[in-house]
Amino acid sequence: MMNKSDAPEKYDGFYFLPIIDDEEEGFDFKYFSVTEKNASHEPIENTKLGDKYHICLLKTSKMNNPEFDCSFEAILGDPVGYIMNLTGHGVYGAIIRKTKTSGKWFETYLTNIKLRMYNKKVTNMLKSILGDKINESK
Repeated sequence: MMNKSDAPEKYDGFYFLPIIDDEEEGFDFKYFSVTEKNASHEPIENTKLGDKYHICLLKTSKMNNPEFDCSFEAILGDPVGYIMNLTGHGVYGAIIRKTKTSGKWFETYLTNIKLRMYNKKVTNMLKSILGDKINESK
């Protein structure tokens, strides 16, 4: 399990996936920095409690497919600790510190993730229909 000491000194955000291991519980974190031209790395809201973050949570559906759960903003003093508290709830996703330029990155991320999930759902539906047609013709 990755812990706080494994985090780089500076990062803009991270992706998190549940660890799938019977002997271990927690999340695998993949930290990143936004490298866009003119990207601002300064937080928009830096309070005594922490910085403001964009958060996207995904979950696994009953059919074992990825599914969008929600996105929101929150002030977090410890974003890794916040996510670790979600261990065992079947969620995964991404967090990025809110800056002057992070909104564009986050909106693009949400659009892409929702589009991929929609495409997967349509592909599975078409495979199911084609499978039914093939079985009917036998």
